[in-house]
Amino acid sequence: MTDDSRRTANLLGAAVLCLHDEMKTVLARQFHRSGEGPAALCALGHQPGLSNDALSRLLDLTHTGTVRLVDRLAEDGLVRRQAAEHDRRSVALFLTEAGQAARENILRERLAALEAVTGGLSDDEQKDLARLLEKLLQAAAGDDTHKLRTCRLCDSRACTNCPILVPVNGPD
Repeated sequence: MTDDSRRTANLLGAAVLCLHDEMKTVLARQFHRSGEGPAALCALGHQPGLSNDALSRLLDLTHTGTVRLVDRLAEDGLVRRQAAEHDRRSVALFLTEAGQAARENILRERLAALEAVTGGLSDDEQKDLARLLEKLLQAAAGDDTHKLRTCRLCDSRACTNCPILVPVNGPD
């Protein structure tokens, strides 16, 4: 590894950590709770009808942790449960109107925080950065669950040609 490649890797690590910390702050301020609640809302808005098991895998939570999370989201009026179409014994999760509104707020605040970082780049620099980020994400992408986990807070409307995500929704 050359000095330049070490520096590049180090800069990437610092940028990732900086952006991660900013996202945690933005999401906690917007959602008023820590944890994976915002990611659950974004995932359920993108893939309505996920089961507890699918959401658990996507968020990398235990089954009981996911059940507690969904219980809190349901108590807050953000998520509703209904029998899954493919298996009436299974539960499908959907956002309520309040859940949709919370998801929109999360996505809007997330985008504003990210645009504050990328806003100083020229159009050409933004295109170059997007091309490089696509390559980095493709190199880091693992199985379908890892890809979904990577994009769990993404706004699918802003990234209509995702470089890594394979839509997965349906029976587990």
